[in-house]
Amino acid sequence: MLRTLSRYIGLFVGAVLLVAPVSALAQTTPGAYVGHDLRGPTVEIEAENATAHITFYGDSIVRVDWTPPNTLRPDSSFAVVQDPDTHPPNVQTRDDAVWVRGSGIDVKVHKDPMHLQFVDANGEVLTREQDTGFGYEDDDRMLQMHLDEATNVYGTGERAPTFNLRGQAFELYNTQHYGYDEAPSTMKINVPLAVTNSAYALFVDTISPAMFDIGASEEDVFDIEAEGGEITYYVIQGEDIPTQLEHYTGLTGRQPMPPKWALGYIQSRFGYRTEAEAREVVETLLDRDFPLDAIILDLDWFEHMGDMDWDREAFPDPFQMMRDFRDEGVKTLAITEPYMVTNARLFDNADQGGYLATDDEGDTYLIDDWWSCPDEIKEGEEGCRAALIDFTNPAARDWWWGQHPVFMGDEMAALWTDLGEPENHPEEMRHRWGTAREVHNVYSLLWAQTLAEGYREWRPNDRFVNLTRAGSAGIQRYSPILWSGDVSRSFTGYQAQPPMLLNMSLSGLAYYSSDLGGFTGELPDELYTRWFQHGTFTPTMRPHGNDSDLTEPTDFGTSKEQTLREYVQLRYRIMPYIYTLAYENYSTGMPLVRPLMFEDESLYDEDETYLFGDAFLVAPVWEQGQRERTVPLPEGSTWIDYWSGDAYAGGQSVTVDAPLSEMPLFVRAGSIIPMRPVASNVEEQPQDVLHLDVYPAPDQARHSATLYEDDGQTRNYETGAYAVTSLHQKQHMIGEEHVFDLTVGAAAGTYAEQPEARTIEATVHHIAEAPASVTHNGAELAMQTSMSDWEADGGVYHDAEAERLHIQINDASVDTAHTLRLHTPTVAPMSE
Repeated sequence: MLRTLSRYIGLFVGAVLLVAPVSALAQTTPGAYVGHDLRGPTVEIEAENATAHITFYGDSIVRVDWTPPNTLRPDSSFAVVQDPDTHPPNVQTRDDAVWVRGSGIDVKVHKDPMHLQFVDANGEVLTREQDTGFGYEDDDRMLQMHLDEATNVYGTGERAPTFNLRGQAFELYNTQHYGYDEAPSTMKINVPLAVTNSAYALFVDTISPAMFDIGASEEDVFDIEAEGGEITYYVIQGEDIPTQLEHYTGLTGRQPMPPKWALGYIQSRFGYRTEAEAREVVETLLDRDFPLDAIILDLDWFEHMGDMDWDREAFPDPFQMMRDFRDEGVKTLAITEPYMVTNARLFDNADQGGYLATDDEGDTYLIDDWWSCPDEIKEGEEGCRAALIDFTNPAARDWWWGQHPVFMGDEMAALWTDLGEPENHPEEMRHRWGTAREVHNVYSLLWAQTLAEGYREWRPNDRFVNLTRAGSAGIQRYSPILWSGDVSRSFTGYQAQPPMLLNMSLSGLAYYSSDLGGFTGELPDELYTRWFQHGTFTPTMRPHGNDSDLTEPTDFGTSKEQTLREYVQLRYRIMPYIYTLAYENYSTGMPLVRPLMFEDESLYDEDETYLFGDAFLVAPVWEQGQRERTVPLPEGSTWIDYWSGDAYAGGQSVTVDAPLSEMPLFVRAGSIIPMRPVASNVEEQPQDVLHLDVYPAPDQARHSATLYEDDGQTRNYETGAYAVTSLHQKQHMIGEEHVFDLTVGAAAGTYAEQPEARTIEATVHHIAEAPASVTHNGAELAMQTSMSDWEADGGVYHDAEAERLHIQINDASVDTAHTLRLHTPTVAPMSE
């Protein structure tokens, strides 16, 4: 068996594309209105051939269940956790329609043919079903929603090849593609959530294999077909997509705060085959001044898939190894899979316990020619065969979690769960809850839930991390870090990443990245460098790939190593900024990576450039040999080239140099970026030093930012153990004097090990001349004549050549607001 080619190649039988457009079904439609009834908070509207059940969830969400005669309305959901309103809605009957009125959305039920229209509080139509919007035939269900001409659609999970999905059709059936170049339209993570620029989102609450046709067959129709199950959908009102995401993640749950180390640099490869090799990699990275927060062990840590026990020949003392790594500040993650080969240590236990998926006769279903066995099958074995754990069986879930504490010990920090589509899922396989196709899309969510809940019971106050490849709506509640799978090492594979990254961000799944450098094939130095630069500004940063070429940044020559080191160190400098973005996602559902259209609606198709939070505009270089990049800049802001300091007005495209050592990067004028000194890992970064990178705006408006802080590892933040510090800047006039104020507010809140005071350093950019004076809360600061004096004694130093003003105050209480005022500064002019 060839290690680099055999991994993850399964016989994927289940994903049969639904090629017929749903409108071609000979479906039964609701017909005319018959009557209605109020049942608690739900209004049941009966038609000749179907019933619509309408329920409100607060001011901004309405749920609709369509059921054929003699079928029950779904009473549970894998995704939705929000409770519906308890009070009944107001129902008004008219000649042509029934109005069901909520507190923010009204539903107009047209009588003949019966279909639904959704209206906001101002009487504006959000969206509507087509005249015969709902239909059914046998076990299939269909829904047709109208698409206005100006409506663009995004989200739906891991979706490519385009960002804007208008005009696309695709299946929602979790599917792994090994070594892909151009991204297929259906991949491993499917979320039936469509957000729009038309003040609403549509969430179809189904785990069934489904088809979305978003104006591909008929340009003004959003066709939805679900294979089995009923149609339940939610219309979510939101004036913009961030608001829609806030409501959606309130409905389905928000992602908990990750431990801070998970946002640092994580090193991985397929694979580190021995303990000695893993130790050497960690030692080399740290010796060469690469910050490092975690190392990942691929499947070499066990002998047989499903053992859940260390291979002591390859890893003779794994717990001491992990303790030694931990003493260096490096966490350990190890891979696990849901498949178990027949010669695994636990196979007989699982087989006899009924914990494995079965065939029609109730016997364990064995997949032939499984890829993970050793190259030579041992004497007496029948060949390599594997079974799949049935996570729809509660007993199997409990049993499987029970294997984890023993191999993890007190040392392992997190888990990597792989193959969870499930990758090889024959249609003949049966689960406790149904057929392979019926449970396929929810399988990874059930696995993630099993581990998250088991971990929480085992380590009640520790944050959980699950690096996983597949998922569905609601999995964000179980702390996944997702990635784009086994992409080829090619510029084409690299170019496939941006639409998936952005659509995942608009699907409630904020922590998504890729194997930096790609997974399969040979790895060119230039490709690795460009992918690595991009990965610095993604939610997680993790090279990975097969070992035909190494994935460590120390293996690409001295000059490239220096470039790669600088990017890792840059990520650690802005770690307070990244961690604050994580808190924003936890509290509001706002993703870390954001499309430019959030700032400029005219950029509704742009997916090669993106925002990382509010401050950074990231323009990765996607083409081989490219040494300049044309970058669209959203209107409404001034954008500053991070490397040159040049400033540009938004609303235009600019072409900038892009040498291999630099990825084009811009900062929004008005930004205040909280930073900390680089250290070997996030725990070593001093919490009593706060650096602020300040970019004045060319106006006299007040510009604000936030710094979020907690202990970085426990769940105490859930009960209020955290601090939020407001940051503000403003240019204004006091009489005839021009002043610039930078204010660090008093910290609101406390947490364990919070410093009582800290050193505050600020670098204010575009200060062409030294100010007449700088004061701290009214007291004048000393002006220094050199950078070394400033570093030693604090105060103020003006770097005339770089047009930067450096300010330092020491022993600044976190409970006090600190205003630094620049008197008569000259801000460098902004270029156009």
